[in-house]
Amino acid sequence: HESAIKLARSEREDAWREMAKQIAHEIKNPLTPMKLNVQQLYKTWRDNPGDFESRLARFTENQIEQIDNLSSIATEFSNFARMPKAKPGLTDLVSAVKNISQLFSDVRNIVLKLDTGILEEVIIYADREHLGSMLTNLFRNAVQAIPSNRKGEINVMVSVSESKVILSVRDNGSGIPDELREKLFIPNFTTKSSGMGLGLSIVKRIVETANGKIWFESLSGGGSTFFVEYPVVSYK
Repeated sequence: HESAIKLARSEREDAWREMAKQIAHEIKNPLTPMKLNVQQLYKTWRDNPGDFESRLARFTENQIEQIDNLSSIATEFSNFARMPKAKPGLTDLVSAVKNISQLFSDVRNIVLKLDTGILEEVIIYADREHLGSMLTNLFRNAVQAIPSNRKGEINVMVSVSESKVILSVRDNGSGIPDELREKLFIPNFTTKSSGMGLGLSIVKRIVETANGKIWFESLSGGGSTFFVEYPVVSYK
């Protein structure tokens, strides 16, 4: 038993160490071009060219983008590290899904369809706020998976089978590249558009805290479906 605890602690420490290395790498990445840009701007200012104002505008835009990238890494890490301890209680999954669906119903160029069948409510034992955060991350992930030039469709379904409830979120996006599938739920502090960020690692953590399961199916170029399963307390 003691060795199992030591192993778990060691694995947790390794994960945090790996995360710290990743964050340091991602923070250092934009710093070099930012420094070079400042040096270049100073040189340009000294030479006093006629197009200095337009160069300054381009420089400002570029610096703001890099600063926003750094800020988003800091925010994501802070949210992940500070995620409050779960306070589980009896929560209606159907109403939570309807509320979050409403928030995403006006996303431009995307049609969101919700199917709860004849279910009026499905009570699960979970933290209400965490559940909202999990759904928001899943829905946002589906939206971001759809190319901007494509008419987007997201299908959300809630169904009960025996003593389990299954939530599925299907998008018609680009699918998940093979090289990302194994790492999908691993915390990823990246500013690159191909990275999945922290959203799905937080989703997995929330689902498993409430004794749930999460998995996905994806076709390269043909969209993805995420499934979340919870034990049911009651439903009607």
